[in-house]
Amino acid sequence: MAIPSNIGIRVLGMESIAPEISAEGYFVKCILNASCAIFFPGTIQHRDVKREGISYEDDYAGNAMAATITRGRIDVRFHRGYSDAAVREIFRDLFGKPEMKWAAGFAVHYQGRAVLGR
Repeated sequence: MAIPSNIGIRVLGMESIAPEISAEGYFVKCILNASCAIFFPGTIQHRDVKREGISYEDDYAGNAMAATITRGRIDVRFHRGYSDAAVREIFRDLFGKPEMKWAAGFAVHYQGRAVLGR
């Protein structure tokens, strides 16, 4: 059952990547945890994106994972705070959001392993 869009993970930054995801060959990024996903252009470093309650830091110091996104695929860097099962559940929640329809059917890889999709 899908989680209603007013519950679960918040999706931020879509306006910053909208032009890119409508083009072929895009490369965008996000940081995410169970409560929030922030999307941004691929030219920005993960560690430079900050919002209250979510932070990606080098050496696992933050509470968020870092991901890169190309058409059809999301690659998530390892974070010792997240198991394969936790990553899978976070992305199931995220993909249930109406603003994420552009990523429907994308495969999610965590540290090189497929955890969702192909």
